[in-house]
Amino acid sequence: MTSEKIEPLAAQKSSTTVDTGISVGVRRRRRFVPRSKVGRLISGAAFLCLLAGGLWYNQHRSMSWSQTLNPFYWVGRFRGDDLYLVDKAMLQHGNRSLPEVALTFDDGPHTESRAQILDTLKKYGIHATFFDVGMRMALSPDLVRRTLAEGHEEANHSSTHQRLDVLTDKERHREINEADITYCRITGKHLAYLRPPGMRYNDIVLHDTREAGYIVVGYTTASRDFDPTESAAFIVDRTCERTENGSIILLHDYAATAGALPAILERLQKSGFRFVTISEMIDHLPAHPHAAAEKFLFAQDPTGLADPPPHP
Repeated sequence: MTSEKIEPLAAQKSSTTVDTGISVGVRRRRRFVPRSKVGRLISGAAFLCLLAGGLWYNQHRSMSWSQTLNPFYWVGRFRGDDLYLVDKAMLQHGNRSLPEVALTFDDGPHTESRAQILDTLKKYGIHATFFDVGMRMALSPDLVRRTLAEGHEEANHSSTHQRLDVLTDKERHREINEADITYCRITGKHLAYLRPPGMRYNDIVLHDTREAGYIVVGYTTASRDFDPTESAAFIVDRTCERTENGSIILLHDYAATAGALPAILERLQKSGFRFVTISEMIDHLPAHPHAAAEKFLFAQDPTGLADPPPHP
């Protein structure tokens, strides 16, 4: 008899404890939920505005989310230390006070697109920087010569487009050096700038590129023109919406890019931007980063034989 009475009491106590816990949890959650209809409407509107702002920023941002959320990045940006990283010999951004951008094209030269890109740039009177692959330079030396003859810059994008951060020291040295050897055989000059394939690098890669005498050039605006599923309109919109003063625009020497290029140039020109090469962008940096970059370049090439000289 005693046990039969105890069990219901225990069950009742347990049920009361559970109910109390649920009740407390509900009350706690209700503290954060506006009780009035007007309050709920205001909260909903604020959430939608925050969501819309985030989507707009994601569409127009010229930096990664990791940079956006990193307070140390903003401190460095305020001081101007993020434009050129002296210890890494790396250009990340142009002068934010000047309405100029640098067009860069990776992965060429391709016979199906380089000539059309050069024709378009010539039509609009614009110079760009081409990060070319050694094995493709060897296949199309005339396109390399034409690129230089029309006032553009050539830069190193490795010999066979391998990711430098996964190679051995010997393999990485070969990837970097053989592209320059190929270029020198074609032009009699050496390369001064380098962009790692896929922008894949680590401290070891940056140490090796610096030791080899290169300024590594990053990018701020990725056009995603490497994706064959993207339309020309998408490439144009993404490029132009994410461009700001001092942007380094990453394009590719592809047929789709060649088709989208006129619209990109016209839209950016209407927005008031002028176009510069990487050498010109470095020349227009604020005093401190400009002096550091020029000092590094001069130390590698005091005779001025490297490509390219700055445009007047």
